[in-house]
Formats: sequence, C-alpha cells, structure tokens
Amino acid sequence: DIRKGEVVHDGTKSDVVFPDALAWRRFVFALPRKAACDMTEWSWTQRLENDGPMKLLTAINISVLMNMGLTPAQINAVPKSSTSSLFYATQDIKKGEEILTDYEIYDTRFDLAGLGR
Repeated sequence: DIRKGEVVHDGTKSDVVFPDALAWRRFVFALPRKAACDMTEWSWTQRLENDGPMKLLTAINISVLMNMGLTPAQINAVPKSSTSSLFYATQDIKKGEEILTDYEIYDTRFDLAGLGR
C-alpha cells in the first residue's frame, strides 16, 4: 500500500530529457515502427524550472502505465508543481488499485519544444 503523501513515482531518476527536438526525432525514427508509435504516446513537453525552456521528455519505465483520472476524485498521484517529475499520492492507494494522474498538469506544447513547425 502507498500512503497519502508518499512518493509514487520519481521521474527525476528515470525520465529521458532530450536536448532538442532533433535528438527526439532521431531517437523515435531509430525505433521499430510499433515502438516508435508507443514512444510518441509516452512523450510530453515540460518546463523543468519556472519560466525555463520547454523540454521534450519521454518515459521508458513503469510510469507509462499511469493513466489519466477522468474526475478529480479518481486522481490519486500528482506532482507538486508543473515543473516537477516527482509524483506523490494524494490519497491512500491500496495494492492492486490503479494509479491515476492528471495529464493536464503539464502544458503540452510540442511547438514550443521545437516540433510541429
């Protein structure tokens, strides 16, 4: 079981931060087709510091299984801010219970990270 306030996922130790959009493209296009499709689903943009540049990130770990809660009551793991990759339990989570987060916490703007031009 995970208690309210405990760390659910520490992305600071496992999320991949790409230096630029070209590096992300090279990585994705080097993958087999199915893996490339999955990787684009598991990528997002995020500012890692307040008013910092928008970065491209991807997860190559168990966190890709965190789904989005459809209502605020369902969400049980979120970062403390939009610049954090450290997720905390917002309520007690029992073993076997799905971990649900809020994908909207990050301002996903691929154009600001160099994609979509």
